[in-house]
Amino acid sequence: MSILDIANCINEFIKLEVSRAQAQGVVLGLSGGVDSSVAVSLATKALGNQRVLGLILPDKKVSEQKDIDDAVELSKLLDIRYQIIDITEIKQQYLDLLPVEKIPVGNLTARIRMTLLYYYANLYDKLVIGTSDKSEMMIGYFTKFGDGASDLLPLADLYKTQVRELGRYLNIPQNILLKKSTPSLWLNQTAENEIGMEYEKIDEILQYIEKNNSSINKIDLMKKKFNKKDVEFIQNLIVKNVHKRKLPKICYISL
Repeated sequence: MSILDIANCINEFIKLEVSRAQAQGVVLGLSGGVDSSVAVSLATKALGNQRVLGLILPDKKVSEQKDIDDAVELSKLLDIRYQIIDITEIKQQYLDLLPVEKIPVGNLTARIRMTLLYYYANLYDKLVIGTSDKSEMMIGYFTKFGDGASDLLPLADLYKTQVRELGRYLNIPQNILLKKSTPSLWLNQTAENEIGMEYEKIDEILQYIEKNNSSINKIDLMKKKFNKKDVEFIQNLIVKNVHKRKLPKICYISL
């Protein structure tokens, strides 16, 4: 499928799902990163600029000013309505009452942001667009009920490297396309450092796993020049985080 076909497919998906829900449009979080920039550009093309609301939700103790500026500039370029809500004080209200540990605090940050997205979706009768890509979804690199929560996932069948390619097609600013991905949950966080692998390698391994139904063939590994430990590492992430991709389990009772 060509990049044009992919863009058109996503545009039609957004139009159809918003129409089915009889919603007034969409709201999404803008981080200044490639995923949210591609998602908001596609949503604007699908629905028109009047039906898209972008929320920029920085934590001033963590967020980089350049990321905020990039999100603002893209919003102006697309001529969409946007709002900056500093979550620093909201988050601090929680932390005044809670034990402070890095990972739980990071996940709290993501869940505060999603709470605000759903507040505005409720306020304006809109759907929340999630910006997670296929790479993140497969390995579970998202916060459950945080950035993993949404009504629509237009990018979730595209690997990170494919999203960047789509971003080039959509003329996303170069400084956004070249930026290291980060959820901005703590200082100096980058996705690749936290995962321990570059997205180019992650995506190659994920595609190999999909093609081979998770089996590891030594000959294929040699051809692909993959390290067996790297493949097993990614496989483990997929299995370990499967609960993130499913609805909560129900205890069915037969009477």
